[in-house]
Amino acid sequence: MIIAICPGSFDPIQIGHLDIIKRASMLTDKVYVVIGVNPDKKALFTIKQRMDFIKKVTKGIDNIEIAYNEGLTVDYAKKVGAKLIIKGYRNDDDLKYEQDMAIINKRLAPGIDTLILKASLEYVNISSSLIKDTASLDELSKYLPKEIQKSVFKVLRHK
Repeated sequence: MIIAICPGSFDPIQIGHLDIIKRASMLTDKVYVVIGVNPDKKALFTIKQRMDFIKKVTKGIDNIEIAYNEGLTVDYAKKVGAKLIIKGYRNDDDLKYEQDMAIINKRLAPGIDTLILKASLEYVNISSSLIKDTASLDELSKYLPKEIQKSVFKVLRHK
């Protein structure tokens, strides 16, 4: 059985994230979508909100489990028996960062590999930061799964 984790902040989850998660689910038997908790970052959405968003948009993907982790990604992977960390990248800067993280993770956990998937062409310009900075619902509808658009827009309008 191939178990993977797909970690990220998912603040909020957007269609590029969802694309990577769906692709990861097709490559493995089980995928843990793991919300990483970084105390140095100010999250816009709570862990519960992000978990709820992910549940809504991954409904129907049977081999997904949603969790959060306050520690190292490789420690969580070990805990659930994952041998694969699946990440996405949009551009050269993302790829360099993910490659560097993969090297560190491999040193910390030699039995766990990292698979870095190139974002699908239609999603290469989408980021959670872009979404947070976007003010109109018309624009958000291009980047967010429809199941969570209203909830995200409500929070963004009040920030």
